[in-house]
Amino acid sequence: MAQANIGLVDDLTVLTTLDEKTLIAELMRRYENNIIYTYIGDILISVNPYQPLSIYTYDLSCAYTNLTYRKSMPPHIFAVADKAYGNMKRTRSRQCCVISGESGAGKTESAKYIIGHIISHCNSQKQNLQAKILQVNPLLEAFGNSQTVMNDNSSRFGKFVELKFSDDGQIVGAKIDQYLLEKSRVIYQSNGEKNFHIFYYMFAGLTEQQLVGLLLSPPEQHRVLNKYGKSHIYESEDDFFHCQKMFDELQDILEMVGFTPEDILMIFTMLSAVVQVADIEFDTDQDTDGAYIVDEYVLKVVSQLLSIDTTELATALISNVNVTRGERILTLKNVDKAKDGRDALAKALYSRLFSWIVRQINTLLAPDESQAGQPGCEVGILDIYGFENFEKNSYEQLCINVTNEQLQFYFNQRIFAWELQEYSQEGIPKSSIKFTDNQATLDLFLGKPLGIFAILDEESRFPKASDKSLVSKIISNHGKHSNVIKPAKKNSGLSVFGIKHFAADIMYDANGFLEKNRDTFSQNLQDVMSESDNILVKFLFSEQGNEKDVRQALRNQRDILLCKKPTKIIHDGTMSISRSQGKKLKKQMKEGLGKAKDDKKRKQLASSGLHFRESLTDLMQKMLGAEPQFVRCVKPNVYSQPNTFEPQLVVRQLRYTGVLETTRIRREGYPTRLIFAEFLRRYKFIAYNASKDIKITSSACRKLLEVAGLEGYEIGKTKVFLKYWHTEQLDSILDNLIDRVITCQRMVRGRMARRRYHTILAKRRKEVKEQRQMFELMHQFGDRFHSELVRLDKLDQKKQDSRKREMLYGELKVRTDRHRVNIENRKVAPVPARKPKRLSYGEFESPNVNKTDIKTKKSKMQEELTDEVYSQINDIDDDCWAKVYFLEKHCRLTEFCIKSPTLIVDGYRFQYPGRLGFGILRNPLRDQQTEKVRAHIGRGVQLEVDQEGNVWATRLGKNEVFVKGCFEPQDHCLSPELVENMGHLEVNQPLKIFDIQEFKVQLALEARKENVDRARIRHLSSVALSFVKDAVEDTKTPCWIVLVVLPAMRMDNIKVLEGATEILQIFRKASDIERNQMGRSASRMWAKGSSRVANGNRENPEGRRARLQQAEVNRIKGAPVKYSWQTSNENKANAGPPQNGLSVMDYDDDNESVLYGSTTNQPPVERKRTALDTINRRSKAVYRHRSFKRIDANGDGTAPQEKRLWARHNNRSEMEF
Repeated sequence: MAQANIGLVDDLTVLTTLDEKTLIAELMRRYENNIIYTYIGDILISVNPYQPLSIYTYDLSCAYTNLTYRKSMPPHIFAVADKAYGNMKRTRSRQCCVISGESGAGKTESAKYIIGHIISHCNSQKQNLQAKILQVNPLLEAFGNSQTVMNDNSSRFGKFVELKFSDDGQIVGAKIDQYLLEKSRVIYQSNGEKNFHIFYYMFAGLTEQQLVGLLLSPPEQHRVLNKYGKSHIYESEDDFFHCQKMFDELQDILEMVGFTPEDILMIFTMLSAVVQVADIEFDTDQDTDGAYIVDEYVLKVVSQLLSIDTTELATALISNVNVTRGERILTLKNVDKAKDGRDALAKALYSRLFSWIVRQINTLLAPDESQAGQPGCEVGILDIYGFENFEKNSYEQLCINVTNEQLQFYFNQRIFAWELQEYSQEGIPKSSIKFTDNQATLDLFLGKPLGIFAILDEESRFPKASDKSLVSKIISNHGKHSNVIKPAKKNSGLSVFGIKHFAADIMYDANGFLEKNRDTFSQNLQDVMSESDNILVKFLFSEQGNEKDVRQALRNQRDILLCKKPTKIIHDGTMSISRSQGKKLKKQMKEGLGKAKDDKKRKQLASSGLHFRESLTDLMQKMLGAEPQFVRCVKPNVYSQPNTFEPQLVVRQLRYTGVLETTRIRREGYPTRLIFAEFLRRYKFIAYNASKDIKITSSACRKLLEVAGLEGYEIGKTKVFLKYWHTEQLDSILDNLIDRVITCQRMVRGRMARRRYHTILAKRRKEVKEQRQMFELMHQFGDRFHSELVRLDKLDQKKQDSRKREMLYGELKVRTDRHRVNIENRKVAPVPARKPKRLSYGEFESPNVNKTDIKTKKSKMQEELTDEVYSQINDIDDDCWAKVYFLEKHCRLTEFCIKSPTLIVDGYRFQYPGRLGFGILRNPLRDQQTEKVRAHIGRGVQLEVDQEGNVWATRLGKNEVFVKGCFEPQDHCLSPELVENMGHLEVNQPLKIFDIQEFKVQLALEARKENVDRARIRHLSSVALSFVKDAVEDTKTPCWIVLVVLPAMRMDNIKVLEGATEILQIFRKASDIERNQMGRSASRMWAKGSSRVANGNRENPEGRRARLQQAEVNRIKGAPVKYSWQTSNENKANAGPPQNGLSVMDYDDDNESVLYGSTTNQPPVERKRTALDTINRRSKAVYRHRSFKRIDANGDGTAPQEKRLWARHNNRSEMEF
C-alpha cells in the first residue's frame, strides 16, 4: 500500500497489508487529522481526542439517519446508533451496543452520543420523555462517577441502559440497570483521587443555612472528603464554581426527571448522614476492654439525621451479636472492628441510596402498559468502567478487571469462537485465524470449588483467617497456573499476588480483601436501621417496605428544606452513652447467654464476592440475548492531552483487544449468518411473489442471492453466510422494491381517491345549486314581504300624522274662535290679537287651563332633593360639579359629591372615585322587582362634563337606561337629540342630558315673566336617570339616580348670564314683531267687521305707508334702510341692563369659567340664529314625540273632541290659524 494513501482508509479490512505497523500508522495519521473513528468491518474503533470536536451537531446527526449504505458516510458513532435502531425496527430483535476500553478512553461520552442520536430521531407520545432520558446520564454521573489518577470523570459503576420502543419505533420508556458500584470509595480514596462528585457538589451548592440545617461542618473537617488533611478540598476557585454550577443543574435534573422536593430533601439528608458516620471515632475502654465512642456529639447528629435511637446506634456500633444453634453470643468489638462496622454502615447507606435513586428513575421512566411494544423492541447501551492498573491495586481493581475479562471473553466468543465453530459445523472453508482466548483466566477467578472468589468466600467465613492466609491458599492451589504470578522472595511475607490479564500483568495487594468481601454490616446494625423513623431509611434496610411511603417527608426534613433553624443538640460530655452501654453488655456476658430471638430473621449475609458474581451473571444474560454492536475505545496517551499519540500505548491496547485478529476475521469471515427460514422471511420479496409459498431449501436461497447479484457469499447446511456489506446491499434492494410497491399503491389509491372526490364534488355542487335556488326564492318572497310592510308602515304613519295634524288644527281653531267670541261679547275697542304663548318645549298654552292641572308622571321627590342641595350649597366644595343621589323607589340609599370629570354608575360592588356601583348598597326594604332590576343594571352608564358645562351620558352595557322627564322638557334642560330619542340612551352613543344652551333659554324665558320663579330655575339644574322605562312615577321607579349640576344651581357664571341676556333680547324683539303683525291683522279684521278703515290705510305721517315710502326713497338715494323692528348698534351699545331680574356684570375674558365657553366673539346675527335654532329644534322634537292627551274639558267647558268636530265642520284652513 502506498504511503500517500495512509489515513484515507475508513475500513481497516480493505488494507492490503495487515500487520501492527500498518494499523498503527493508519490510526495515527487519522488521529492527527482529527479523524477519530475507524471501521473494522462492522466494529467501530474510537480514539479519544481529549478535546471538543465539531462533529456532533444536529445536522450531522440527521445525515446519519436511515443510512442505506454505511460506506456512503465516514465512520461515526452515529452510524452505530443508527444501525442498532434500524435493525431493531427491521428484525424486531433486541440490540445491544457494547462499549469497552480502558479507563479514560471515552466510553461514557460515546454512550451519551448513542443515546442522544437514537432519541433525537424517534418520536414519543409521553411529554418530556426524551429530555428526561437524556438527563439521566448527568444524574447518575454525579452519584456514580469520581476523579481518579487516570480520569477526572471515571465511572465507578456499570450501567446498562435499555431504551424501549413501540412497534412503530416510537420511544415509550427506558430502564437502567446498575452493576458493581465501588462503594468502598465512600470511605477510602488513594492519594490523588476523590470521593464521588455529589459530595463536592453538595458543599458548593447548598447555602450556609441549609448546610447548618443538615448539621454539616466545613467540608475540610470531614474524613471522607479530606483524608490526607488538605487545607482545601477544591483545587481552585474555578473548581468550586464548577461544582456550584453542577449542583444547580443537578437540582433542575432531579425535578425534570420527576423527583419531588421531599425526595430531594431525603437524598441530601442521607448524604449528610454518610459524611458524618465516618467521623465517629473509637478508643479502648479500660473497664470493658472494648471500644467506646470518643465524641458522642457526632453520634447524636447521625442519630437525628437517620431518625434512630442514639443508645441503640451506640450499642450496635460497639458490640456484635452472633446466633449459633439458637444461642445468642454477645461480644464487644475492639477499636478496629468498631471502625470496620462504622465504615460498613456508611458504605451501606450510600450504596442503598444509589440503588433507590436508580429504582426511582426506572419508575418515572417506565413505559405504560398500553404503549409497550413487542419484547424485541429494545436497544441496550452498556457503559462500564474500563481496565485499571494502579500502583496499588486492591479488591475493587480485582472486581473491575474480572468484569473486563468477562466482556473480552464475550467479544472473543461473538467475533471468533462462535463464528469459527459455525464455519466448522456448516462445512464452510475457514482460514487459520488465531486469537487470544481468556477462558482460562475466567476459570481461575470464577471456577468452583477452587476459584479465587470461592477461596475468598471460604476464608471470609473463618474468624481467624487473614489476608496472608488468603494469599497462601491462592498460591498453594493455583501456583502452577500459567496466569498466576507468584510474589518475589523479597515480598514473600507480604499479602501480594499477581494475575496475567488479557490486557496486562497486574499485582494485587490483598490487604483488606477479607474485610471488604465480608462486607461487615452486622445484623444488629441492620435491625437498628430497620426501626428508623425516617421512612426512606426504614425502607432501604427493611425486607418488607412500602415504596409509596418513601415519598412522605418527616417534619424535621421539611424544616431543613424551608431553611428553618435546626434543633439544637445538647451534649455536655458528662455521661458517655457508649461506655454505659459497654458496661451493661459486659455484665450480660458474665451472667450468661440467652436464647436467640427471631432466628429466622438473623440469617447469614451474602458476601461481596457473591453479589459481584450474581451481578456479572445478570449482565451477561442480558447481553447474550441481544444482537451486539461493538465500539472499541482507545486511549491515545496516559496524560489525557489532546494531539498526543503514543504508539506503544495504542499497540498494547490493540494487542489485548485483538484488533488485528478482528480485522482479519472481518475481512475473511462472514459476520452475518442467517438460517434459511429467517433469510427467506427477510428477503423473499426480492426474487419471489410475496403471496407465494416457497419451500425452505438452499436452492431457494441461492436463487434469491443470484437475483440480487451478490458474490462472495457461502451457503452452508442450514445457514446463509454473508459479508457485512452483503446485508447492506440486500437491505438496499429490498427498500427499493418496497418503494416501488408503495409508489404503485400510491398511484392506484390516488386514482381511486380522485374518482371518489369527483363523485362527492358533483353531489355537493348539486346540493349547493338546490340550496341557492331555495335561497333565491326565499329572498324574493322576503323582498315582497318587506316591500308590503314598508308600504303599510308608511300608510299608517301618514294616517297618524294626518290625525295629529287635525287634532292640532282643531285645538288651535277652538282657541282662536273662543278668543274672538270673548272680544265680541265684551263689545270694547278691538285689542290686537296676541299670538298664544309658545312654551320652550313647543306646546301652545291654553289660556284657561293651568299647567298644574295637567297630569304628569313626575313627583316632587326630585324637586325636594334639589332644594336640599340648594340649602347645602355653601357647604359643598367649589371643585365639585355635581351631586348624585342613589334611589330605589322612595328610598334614598346614598349620596356623593363628584369632582372627577368622568363618572361611571353601574351595578357592580365597587365604590371608588370615578366609579359608583349599586351592587354594594344595602336596602332592607328592597322588594323582588327592585332586586331584579338592580341585578340587571350591568355596566350601567358613564356621565361626563365638558368645558362648556354640558353633561353627557353614555350607556355602556346592554341593559336599558332612560332619562326621566323627556315628556316634560319645559321643566328640564334636555338636548333636542335626547328629547327626539324619547329619553332613551343608545349603547356607546353619548347624548346631552343637561344642555347649557337650553339652560340659557330657560333663564331667558323665566326672565320674561313679571315675577321670576327662582325655585323653578333651581329645579332646572337637576336631571334623573332611570334603569327602567320612564313610565312610572319616581316613587315607583325600582332603581334611579338624581344628578344635580352644581354650577347651574349657583348661577355664578357671568358668561351663562350674558348668554341668557342675549337670548332674552332676541325674544323681546321677536315678540314685538309678532305683536305688531298680530295687531295689524286684528285691526283689519275688526275694521272690516265694523265697516271701518284699518290703521294701516290711514294717512298717518308716522304710519306704515309713510315708513315704506321713506324706505324706498332711502333705497334710491343709497342710504341705509331701517325697518321698524331693527335697532341700531348705538341703541344696543347704550342698552341698559335687562329687566325682570337678570343682571349682567362686567367680566374679563381671561377669567372665564372652565365649565362654560365664551360666545362673545360670535356676531350678533349668529348668536340670534343659534338661539332660535335651539328653540325650533326643541319645539319640533316635542311636537313629534309629545303625547297630545289633554284633560277632558277646557276652561270654557267645551270638550276637545267637540272642538275638533267643529273645526272639521267649518273646514278651516291652516292659514286661518
